[in-house]
Amino acid sequence: MSKIAELNRLLSYMAYRVFKPVVILFLRNSVPFQTASDWLKRIYVDVALGNKEFRINPDKKQTKTRVAVLTGLSRVEIDRVLKIEKPLEVTEQKWNRAIKVLSGWTSNDKYLDKSSLPLSLPIVGDVSFTTLVEEYSGGATMRSVLDELVHVKSVVLNSNKVKILRNDYAIIPSEQKLLNLEISGMSTGDLLNTLVFNDKIEDANQKRFQKLVAGLHIPKNEVEDAKQFIYKETNKLLVSIDKKLTPLASETSSNTYTIGLGAYYFEEKTNEEK
Repeated sequence: MSKIAELNRLLSYMAYRVFKPVVILFLRNSVPFQTASDWLKRIYVDVALGNKEFRINPDKKQTKTRVAVLTGLSRVEIDRVLKIEKPLEVTEQKWNRAIKVLSGWTSNDKYLDKSSLPLSLPIVGDVSFTTLVEEYSGGATMRSVLDELVHVKSVVLNSNKVKILRNDYAIIPSEQKLLNLEISGMSTGDLLNTLVFNDKIEDANQKRFQKLVAGLHIPKNEVEDAKQFIYKETNKLLVSIDKKLTPLASETSSNTYTIGLGAYYFEEKTNEEK
């Protein structure tokens, strides 16, 4: 097999692995192929237009003719897909603000009791949910943050006091389906961005952290214990990373990055039960 054929084989395998779970989500939510196709075309055009890697001259603006050559789309089709609404950035803004507020609540001594547990906070006051939001939300209103955290059941409001229920912005899929899809999109995008970045970098020392640990042929009776161990140890790591990153954030700096570590558990059946 030639190297070109092998490359195409591996890319087709990667496409199948990447798109299969996405298609399951699409079909589950009644998204037809034509709609998904238009979304993908829009992404092709956006990347070809905006990414300097695909310009003949990185310092000059990309042309639609060049985009047509790269994507295989006609100029007429490119004009059409450019009218398709781009994915909103509101999701990431909402996510980031909620995470910052919860992180501040669980890491800032001002909002912790003597046992280092999050205090129940009054709505207003010198040390309150309002001051917490003002300090960590990046400009969001107290009410919008409170409504969002109540909505995802991270906090509860009783007698004008806000109590934290969970120190994460995770969701219960059966009750927070839309939020689940939003988070899935963000997490998938972050992982794939790292893979794409590392694919381009030759120097191993310059690659982004990308590790995979997998146990093969684990007996069914051992899976639950192993899973709980993974959950427990990974949560410890993520909490320690969060405590490191939270105080580094700066709302006033003009040159900032979003950095972090994503973690996910995977499980696939390797053979049929006998």
